[in-house]
Amino acid sequence: MNFQKNIHPTLNKSYFCIVNIENIQLAAVISSYVCKLGEYTPVFEFPTVTISKPEEEQISIDENYPSVSRANELSIRLNNILALQGGTDYLILGGLSDDQKSYLYFSKHYNVIEIEDINDVDFLLGSFCVKSSVTICNEQDILNGLYTAIKTASTLKIDNSVDFLPKFKSRGGGLIVIESDDHVNSVIAINYTTSVDFDFVEIAKPELNEKEIRFLIENWRNTDENRFYDELRAHIYASISEIEFINFKLCTFFSFGVPYSLVIENCIPVTYVNSQLKPDFFIYSNLFISDREKIASAVVFSPLEFQSEETDFIIHKLKEHKYFVKTLVGKNATAYSIDMHVKEYPFEILHFCSHGGEVDGFTIVQEIKDSDGAPHIIEYDEVVSFAPDRSEDQIQITRKNIFRKMDGLDWGTKELKDKYPSYVFADVIDGIMGMKNDLKRTKKTNIIDSCAIICSDFHYQAMFNRLSGDFNYPFIFNNTCWSWSCISESFLSNGSIGYIGTLWDIENKTAKLVAEEFYSNLFDQSVLGALQIALEKTKGTPDENIYIYWGLHFTSLKEGESIQKSKLKIANRLLDAYYYWNRHVKTLNDKRTIQSINRIIKWSFLQLQNNFPFESISLIVSQKTKKTSK
Repeated sequence: MNFQKNIHPTLNKSYFCIVNIENIQLAAVISSYVCKLGEYTPVFEFPTVTISKPEEEQISIDENYPSVSRANELSIRLNNILALQGGTDYLILGGLSDDQKSYLYFSKHYNVIEIEDINDVDFLLGSFCVKSSVTICNEQDILNGLYTAIKTASTLKIDNSVDFLPKFKSRGGGLIVIESDDHVNSVIAINYTTSVDFDFVEIAKPELNEKEIRFLIENWRNTDENRFYDELRAHIYASISEIEFINFKLCTFFSFGVPYSLVIENCIPVTYVNSQLKPDFFIYSNLFISDREKIASAVVFSPLEFQSEETDFIIHKLKEHKYFVKTLVGKNATAYSIDMHVKEYPFEILHFCSHGGEVDGFTIVQEIKDSDGAPHIIEYDEVVSFAPDRSEDQIQITRKNIFRKMDGLDWGTKELKDKYPSYVFADVIDGIMGMKNDLKRTKKTNIIDSCAIICSDFHYQAMFNRLSGDFNYPFIFNNTCWSWSCISESFLSNGSIGYIGTLWDIENKTAKLVAEEFYSNLFDQSVLGALQIALEKTKGTPDENIYIYWGLHFTSLKEGESIQKSKLKIANRLLDAYYYWNRHVKTLNDKRTIQSINRIIKWSFLQLQNNFPFESISLIVSQKTKKTSK
């Protein structure tokens, strides 16, 4: 595979599909009509909801709050990307309930095709998605059926009386490995597979969950006892034992968080797509950004805690490629500065150089009564971070509660979920949020799932739902320890096109060498190609196979035009955000939301004033001149 030729599939903007997350069969049949080999047609999962969209914004937490919040956020993001791509010819809604459709406020602006049942697909799509043949498969073979249908330009029909279809013969190019799942994300994975024309293999998901995987890796690295690695390998290898990876040029795993590259020892280049962290948006973002104009903006973060590190080298290398680099270095590498930059600053590259991993906090055990008056004993860990800044009157506090047990049962297990109705869990969470600060806390070190990045003052937990102003799709290199899983989730869920992290506590010397080699090749290769070259620096060290790349094989970053043009583009984005939030805040009533937006307005103004004063004046004068000329 030539990593210098970053050929990517065409994004088909004629169709835009939103399908009920649980209706995998309908999603597959619709996809067989609208998808073509070498093209990617956007298909998005819509989550289940408990009620239709409330007329007023929901602030208090009840049993409906999680689904309402998810649906509202999804609808806003779908509307944004539809607007950015210039709309679509047909908005296809597949198997959505009336409650689900109530959140899609933007659908009235498009030509909508509503498909309620699998039997209606041909009638509604057959007239303008013409294909001359039909592929028939049983529902247990649906991924292979869809793959065959798109490869042969046919439509898909499901009939459980037929046998399994023959597999396509491997061609030894790229490979997509998909963990079995009964949700639409598996269909999205097949649609992506045919868009890049790779082979695919469906595998059983390993029985280990992500926490168990992290536990085995941590014990293996901390004790040097190979039995922990052997146990990890045995569980993972069972799912992939029949795949001859060496016969392929690269592989992308659609996984829920299993480090397959560690087990196959990176015998070929490997990338990952997280199947539970909005894979639909992740693929779409990578394709949409491929041909979009770049702003050539980067943020480099380091508290300068190491005697020798890659920070200066990376800053120099990015500037050499005409990127404007915002340096959050030394005393400027504060929790407040990185939090605001991650959420609001327009950037395309973010590099972390610091200590990372689990941090200290507290264990809390408390009794909370549900709305029926029944008491429940809740056990959870609490991690608190502070983000002070001289520009703020109040100190921002981030509190992460990691639930462990409820009434003696492990949190999140099926046993616990089956024991109580959903409103009980909402009552418990609402009760915890309403508790005062005089709780009895017991100090606890190295809290599991508390992954954070150490700043010059406190630590950063990366808990956010906005990334780079929501209109940029950045790449993240988190060169800290234990950065592959928990702390990656917000980045992968909110618009990042790629994320490199580490599976354990990496030695500083190796981290420095890999980062410098990576950035030395980044603008001549794809991200995967640059990483593959850099991984040579880990060979023969204790950190061999430590890096994980959440991303697509073709994703690449281009050189800027000039640093001055980059500054102008950044100032333009910040100025647009400043005006937008000033208009939007006037329409709100909730005091907490108004306070948050006023913080963004103030921060944006200070960024323009302190870092882009000449560019801001130039843009404002230009805008006034255009208005006057009209």
